[in-house]
Amino acid sequence: MKWLWSRWPDVEERIRSDEHILLLLDCDGTLAPIARVPGEATLPRNTGLLLRRLSRRRKTTLAIVSGRTVADLRRLVGLRNITYIGSHGLGVWRNGRHTRHIMPKSSMDAIARLRPRLAALVRDFPGAFIEEKWSSLCLHYRLVNADQRARLKTAVRLELTGLEGSAALKVMSGKRVLEIRPNVPWTKGDACLALMRQMRRRSLLPIYIGDDRTDEDAFEALSHGITIRVGDHRRSRARYYVRDTGEVIAFLEWLTTQAG
Repeated sequence: MKWLWSRWPDVEERIRSDEHILLLLDCDGTLAPIARVPGEATLPRNTGLLLRRLSRRRKTTLAIVSGRTVADLRRLVGLRNITYIGSHGLGVWRNGRHTRHIMPKSSMDAIARLRPRLAALVRDFPGAFIEEKWSSLCLHYRLVNADQRARLKTAVRLELTGLEGSAALKVMSGKRVLEIRPNVPWTKGDACLALMRQMRRRSLLPIYIGDDRTDEDAFEALSHGITIRVGDHRRSRARYYVRDTGEVIAFLEWLTTQAG
């Protein structure tokens, strides 16, 4: 993985020479600072204006890709004429239509059984709380004392071990969050590839920018495009990295200056 600006001539030439760009952007930690709790997150005003400018470019299709639900993303970003890929690819808003990946009944039943068990568990860990989504349960522990976090994660996995139907679930680790969701073979990467097929363009360059483990699936699926991780990480599948969200904004601002 190379620093984006150290390979800038090659990146710039590729973007300039392609007919159309599919710009896929993670939200928290990429466009918006990571908040103490999800509900406190806001999109900086200048970033929102920048996204609006990008959404109006004839040569660019803009999509926001996140673990947040589609409804939450639409509230946070507030643009109508773009695509939202939420719940790590399980929900999509495009052209005024909201579609959801079909969830196995066994998975949803297992989540229903797990919900009260997790609610009881987090009472023993001050600062921990559960965020409920339509397809998953997210256990946030950013506010838990550092010396209690390992014990909390172990306790969650023990609850899953003893849960009927636990094989129908999988645990995804993010930045100070564990998300328990249906064990279905569908990721952010699959959702991005599906969007590319729907666009039916002969020439299409995907550019994906993200900062978390769940973005690695997209980096791998879009290895033929330009993949950028926020923060250097030697095990990342991204081709390039930028140091922080400031460099993300600098790149997006450059995109708005290009013809089209």
